[in-house]
Amino acid sequence: MQRVTKKQKHSLMIFFFILLAMVFSGMQPVEADHISEADVEQFVRARIDLGESMGKFFRGRRSPQFGPEGGAPDMEALRRLETEINNHVASVLAKHDLSIEAYQDRSPEIFEDKEAVNRFLKAHPDLKERYEKLPQSPRRRGR
Repeated sequence: MQRVTKKQKHSLMIFFFILLAMVFSGMQPVEADHISEADVEQFVRARIDLGESMGKFFRGRRSPQFGPEGGAPDMEALRRLETEINNHVASVLAKHDLSIEAYQDRSPEIFEDKEAVNRFLKAHPDLKERYEKLPQSPRRRGR
């Protein structure tokens, strides 16, 4: 049995470091949250349907009534309205295989990629027209 000298150990370590460097240098980092065309389509269609349906949802509805002395609306009435709105939004998003949470989590990322959204809308003029008719969001300074 032959003993390995210090010089041989040192050479082996250098060889393994070079080998590791070669292996890892060729690897490309995987983009964790890649936005696909299918994602853009799903979220744009969902946003259009949400915008249009919420307009219809609130059209002709009475706003919550204030108390007799001009106080705040009844909290129970506001809770019922919130539940009704959430149920409505959930049903619209379900048509696009989305939950409220998934839509809230991913939509900022999706709509931030304006180039991808515009490319999709350019390919679908009928959807582009509907998208452009949506009211501007005061919070997001966009649709």
